[in-house]
Amino acid sequence: SLLQENMVVRYGAINDDDGEEYTEERGVEDNISENSESSQSSVISLSKYKTLLAGALLSTISGVLFTANNFIINQFQVIVSDAVLVRCIIQISIYTIIIYSSSSDRFLPHDCKKKLFTLSQALAGAINFITSLASVSFMPVPDALCIIFTCPVVTMVLSVIILGDKLNILKCVSGILLLLGVVLVCQPPFLFNHLQDDSLQTLHDNLYYVGVLLAVTACCTGGLKNVLVAKCEGVSTANLVNWSAIFGLVIAVSYSQLQSDSRILSADLTRISWSDWFILIGLAVSGLLAFTAGTKALKLISPNVVSSLRAMELVLAFGVQSLITWESPDTLSCIGGGLVLGGVLLLTFQDRIFDVLRLCQPNRETRLDEYSRLSEE
Repeated sequence: SLLQENMVVRYGAINDDDGEEYTEERGVEDNISENSESSQSSVISLSKYKTLLAGALLSTISGVLFTANNFIINQFQVIVSDAVLVRCIIQISIYTIIIYSSSSDRFLPHDCKKKLFTLSQALAGAINFITSLASVSFMPVPDALCIIFTCPVVTMVLSVIILGDKLNILKCVSGILLLLGVVLVCQPPFLFNHLQDDSLQTLHDNLYYVGVLLAVTACCTGGLKNVLVAKCEGVSTANLVNWSAIFGLVIAVSYSQLQSDSRILSADLTRISWSDWFILIGLAVSGLLAFTAGTKALKLISPNVVSSLRAMELVLAFGVQSLITWESPDTLSCIGGGLVLGGVLLLTFQDRIFDVLRLCQPNRETRLDEYSRLSEE
């Protein structure tokens, strides 16, 4: 009837069979759409945290292996140039085979920019590795580590300049904590001279300042390498690691000519014992795994997080040293380790902290609005 048609037009098809069926279908579609969006958001969030966890784990493994290598070199008095030569040769051999056996991989990417970034990160990584080991030959290890482990600060600055990252308050606080923690753990004599015994005083001759220059170079190239790897999108880890080894081999050969006790590139090659070869090859394999894990971590998570997690290598080193010498670290070292750990955690979970702060902000505004309404009433 005309009255029913008017009711349908005014109030919708409430009692009409077709209208009722349309309304139900629309509600079902809305529910499906909402569930699909929620499920997709959950999958993206889970994938993000898995990537973060994988990158953090790889970076931690890299730091542990590098720490083990340092203690082996220190305890067995391994010649650094020989260890670097063996590692670079093995690294080049393995990754060249991997690259050429992969049909989808190339020795260098097609894009000119990516090619430039690949070679640049390789050069920076090689210089960082060589100068890090060479610096402790000219200056005390704590002094060298104090300079080298300020790398996260360099990474933060270069990330802002090259990657366009934003320098927020949490990154600044984290950088300060890392710097203070590293200084307190290392306690370099030029800052804590009054706490050092007379037997530990270091004569700052010309060779000492050569070590300072090498350590500063290692710090800067380490930060540069971290940022450049992040720019090498689409370039395989095998290519990045292989080119670093190629540049490292060239530098190691040059360095061996300056170091008189190098045995591999000399007439003493045949006099190297099997136990020494075993140590050199073991160091090469573990160093290769550490370098590969660190490079892969840089492709998964932020360079700032990787640099900060690597700073925990310093805390681990002092812990292992305490077990070897059966002497506990002093109070300043413990405080420094806590600051390093705090800086690492702050930088790692900065996104989560900001998310929590953003979630709390609307609640605060709601409470203010409710308070204003009650005041008016």
